[in-house]
Amino acid sequence: MLVRIAQVLETDVNQVLYGLPPEQDRKREVRRLIVGCLILVAIFLLMTIPAPLMNKIIQRRYVGADLVMALTCLMKPALWLLSGWCALQGLGLLRVARPLEERVWTTWTRRGVLLFLVVNGVLFLPVLVVGLVQVIQDGLGVPYEDLAEVPQNLVFAWLASRLLMLNVLYPQVYTVLGVALWLFRFPKR
Repeated sequence: MLVRIAQVLETDVNQVLYGLPPEQDRKREVRRLIVGCLILVAIFLLMTIPAPLMNKIIQRRYVGADLVMALTCLMKPALWLLSGWCALQGLGLLRVARPLEERVWTTWTRRGVLLFLVVNGVLFLPVLVVGLVQVIQDGLGVPYEDLAEVPQNLVFAWLASRLLMLNVLYPQVYTVLGVALWLFRFPKR
C-alpha cells in the first residue's frame, strides 16, 4: 500500500513515511522567501513608478482619484503584510523563529486572517474597477458628467470607509497579519 501511495505522489516510500529531507525542505523555504521578496519589490515598483502619471490624470480632471485611492488601500497593506511574512520567513531560515504547531485553533486563526484579507480586497474591488473604467472613459473623451460611478450601498460604504481608514492611516497593522500568517503556517506545507 505504501508503494502505491509513493507512486501516486511520484516519490519514494521514505518520503511518504518521514517527509522531505531537511535540505529539500530548506530549499523550498528559501524559494518561498525569494518569491515573497520579489513580490514585495514588484508591489513597491507598482506603487512608485506610475505615481507621476496618475497625478497628472487626477490634476487634469479629478479622474482616476478612485483608482489611486483603491490601489493605495490595497498596495500599502500588501507591502506591509509581505514585509512581516518575509521577515519571519527569513528568521525561520536562520532558525530564530518557528511556526506554531498545527492545531484546530491555528487552522481557524489562519482562515480568519485570510478571510479578513479577502473581504478587504473584495470591498475595494468595485472602486478599483470603476476607477479604471473612469480613466479609460476619460481617455476616450467621455464627458465628466457621464463617467461611471461607484454604486452606493450603506453597508458597503460603511465597511469600506472603516477599512479605508485602517488601510490609509495604519497600514503597519498588516505587518502583524503577515507575521500571523507565517506563524500559522501559510502557505500550508
